Amino acid sequence: MNNKKYTIKTFSFSLLIASLFLLFATKSSPIFPLNDWVDANAIFTVGKSMMDGKVVYKDIFEQKGPTLYLIHGLGSLISHNDFLGIFIMEVIAFSIFLFFARKTFSLYLNAGFSNLATVLLAFFMVNISNFVHGDSAEEYCIPLLGASMFYLMRHLKNGSKAIMSFRALLLNGFFAGSVIWIKYSMIGFWFGWMLVILLTLALEKNVLRMIQASFIFLFGMVLSGIPWFIYFYSVDGLSSFIDVYFITNIKYYASSNGILMNLVTIIGKIILVYFKQNPIFGIIFLVGTFGFFLTKKVESNGIVKLGVLIPFLFLFLSVYGGGIRLDYYFQIFTPFIFMGILFILKVIPGNLIDLVKNKTKYLLVSTVVLLCICLNFFHHNVYMRNYSKNDLFQYQFAEYMNRYSNPTLLNYMFLDMGVYNTADIEPITYYYMKHNFDYDIYPFDVDALNAYVQNREVDFVVLRANVDSSYTNELLEKNYSLVMEKKQYYEEKVHRYMLFKLKDVVE
Repeated sequence: MNNKKYTIKTFSFSLLIASLFLLFATKSSPIFPLNDWVDANAIFTVGKSMMDGKVVYKDIFEQKGPTLYLIHGLGSLISHNDFLGIFIMEVIAFSIFLFFARKTFSLYLNAGFSNLATVLLAFFMVNISNFVHGDSAEEYCIPLLGASMFYLMRHLKNGSKAIMSFRALLLNGFFAGSVIWIKYSMIGFWFGWMLVILLTLALEKNVLRMIQASFIFLFGMVLSGIPWFIYFYSVDGLSSFIDVYFITNIKYYASSNGILMNLVTIIGKIILVYFKQNPIFGIIFLVGTFGFFLTKKVESNGIVKLGVLIPFLFLFLSVYGGGIRLDYYFQIFTPFIFMGILFILKVIPGNLIDLVKNKTKYLLVSTVVLLCICLNFFHHNVYMRNYSKNDLFQYQFAEYMNRYSNPTLLNYMFLDMGVYNTADIEPITYYYMKHNFDYDIYPFDVDALNAYVQNREVDFVVLRANVDSSYTNELLEKNYSLVMEKKQYYEEKVHRYMLFKLKDVVE
């Protein structure tokens, strides 16, 4: 089979698996009424605002990278008021990752078992609880990580005297830079990646190539950012971009416990919480990791093992060194379960392999069908499919507000849960929700939200309150009246959602 046909066949297979598994796993899927995750909705809101001419960081406050908002803006062009376009973006990203994962497995396994390994990898990645709701920034960085991992492992397995081409260095530098413009806390993987390349060149005492490789890789990173710097400069938003995305995140969004304490705490949480929640994943991850590094069942080349370990450790440092421990952060590490899958397939007795090697297609199809059934009935997001759009406060509030001519909205004192989206209303204020900052550290968003309410700048205010106690807010109630409220389940807890209307607004 020639390279073109092989590439088309491999990507088609990856696209099929990504589409099937994400159909049942992500709440962005068309079989779900809504993706109610706050992060997904916040990013979608900003992405749509960008498509309508607003400049992120300058006209609307957000913390993640501009490429992430661009992806969601493009998704909104496909489907403006639901997550179908975002689902397509998730499928594309996951397909690219699985394409490179399949190529990585093919370095160790025959075609049939490479396909089977890819299916198992895809299943474990979307079925872990840290996948959360779907549509995280991690999903759009994972294909870049998968591509760079393949390039590195293929290079290292070619032998210690192999030299990575300038083209490959430039491309992987571009991948690294692209991650910066999505969520730069995941850049550590590529620092480790490049360190491995430099170490292999150092072993060959090729100093000139080390210098050349470093500059080519850095040039690739720079190339990835040039369009964004040109864009923000052209719209007079460059200073806002630097101030919000870099300075604000670094200054206000980290723990003060120290890197060592942060990492020790995180390791404990991963083992005691994440792996307890996902025991099969945890067993395969840990057994596979130790099997990959401490035995020769999968890999006997120490340089290759180093090529996996060093980027992993640098990724861990960059993601968790700041001390923030949100569950979905672990999603970027889920591709590393490939070591466990490889180890299991490599220790299968030879007679069992002989038994199925001529029936791998039947085994593959049976596995895909079985795993789809598991996702359909047992995935942690399946509960959301029990709701219709009419059951959700996001659509109920939207229907009420759309009785009015050109209504304006403020998501008040909590994260965006999708009312901007369902009501097809774009924010008119710089701060359109409360962000994940403590008031003592970063009071600006809360103070601004209160000022918008006090100055009667919006027609409607949506907020979340405790179901067990009454809600009073003199500042809000002075100018706004409660018109709707509903209790609704979200992330293992029932909340009360309330819609307030400006007192003199008429239909």
